Amino acid sequence: MGDTAIYAQYPTATWLTYYRIKAGLTQKRLAELAGLNIRQVQKIENGETLAGNTTAKNLLALADALGIDPHKLL
Repeated sequence: MGDTAIYAQYPTATWLTYYRIKAGLTQKRLAELAGLNIRQVQKIENGETLAGNTTAKNLLALADALGIDPHKLL
């Protein structure tokens, strides 16, 4: 499976990681800002939890912590 296929399969993981790094945040700090457990952030970034299995509340919290529109994580 090529990189493109991985990105297509796990777009939320790709975008979450991209915006987190762009913001200069660690997974731990992002989790703190979003009010989530670090393991939740890790699972999303590792593609273990797909956007469809992540609650809207958590996606909104992550987007808010990153200062981005939520649709950018989908």
